Amino acid sequence: MNKALAIMYLYPNANPMRDFTVQDNGPEPVLREGAEEKGKFRYEIKLPEEDEQTLEGVHYRYGIDYNLLIEGEDYDLVERGPYIAYWGLDNPQPTETELQAAWEAYQEAEANKPPKLSEMEILQRENTLLKAQLNAQSERSDFIEDVISELATQLYK
Repeated sequence: MNKALAIMYLYPNANPMRDFTVQDNGPEPVLREGAEEKGKFRYEIKLPEEDEQTLEGVHYRYGIDYNLLIEGEDYDLVERGPYIAYWGLDNPQPTETELQAAWEAYQEAEANKPPKLSEMEILQRENTLLKAQLNAQSERSDFIEDVISELATQLYK
């Protein structure tokens, strides 16, 4: 399911660049129990002043180095799939079932649309139309010539 298209089907006036964001981060690591301490490391963000006490989030932060861990033993890669990362519309955020129904309705609407013509097909249709218009104008001018010649013969008799 394409969640962005389903949301656009539900809210056609929504702007996907401003009103909502759909993300797919791909496979993400999920730590198993007890593995956090094995891969944990501390890195400095800013050195504290001499008389200042260190505060996490200000001076240092803990992170996980997955190079120190073993996949399948310490962590697993889990596919989360696409999700709504930001919702800025006034309307309530749709549930998964609402999105699924909107996606199915969108696919049905797209299937019922006439197929888009290629540039060559469009040009061929325009060419046919122009030929028909030219032919009609030619026949009309021939008719007008015939009428004028008929009037002239009647006038000079």
